[in-house]
Amino acid sequence: MRYTHGVLVRCLERLKIGYLIAVMVSPAIATAGDCRSGCEAVSREGHFRISVAPAEGEVPLRDHHDWILDVWDANNNPLKLDGLSITGGMPFHGHGLPSQPRVSEYLGEGRYRLTGFMFNMHGDWILRFHLVRQEVQDVADLELTLDY
Repeated sequence: MRYTHGVLVRCLERLKIGYLIAVMVSPAIATAGDCRSGCEAVSREGHFRISVAPAEGEVPLRDHHDWILDVWDANNNPLKLDGLSITGGMPFHGHGLPSQPRVSEYLGEGRYRLTGFMFNMHGDWILRFHLVRQEVQDVADLELTLDY
């Protein structure tokens, strides 16, 4: 199938507009730099607040590393969750994370060590934290930009 330059440009413009609309109507996404000093987000329904940072203070490229996650309820009380999982990827590139981060340890007072993060390229990433406490399930999205 052959496309002219004009058709390709219009398709790319539509994709960019769609992406911008999706970002603008999604208030639950917290945007941050590279999270070296920590990034915060509030879950979509407002049940949880999270703060996350790389355990060693750096976000290495193409190397597995750990992050530390703190979780609070809406009243700023630290929470031990009944369930926590992490997904994510690069929506603009159309792929997920090249690794499968998971909870490796509960450190107490709402703090978790997450193991298995890896980023294989610079750019815009979204990390999605699936949080469960008793009957409450919510999602917190964190958008970060890695520029190596």
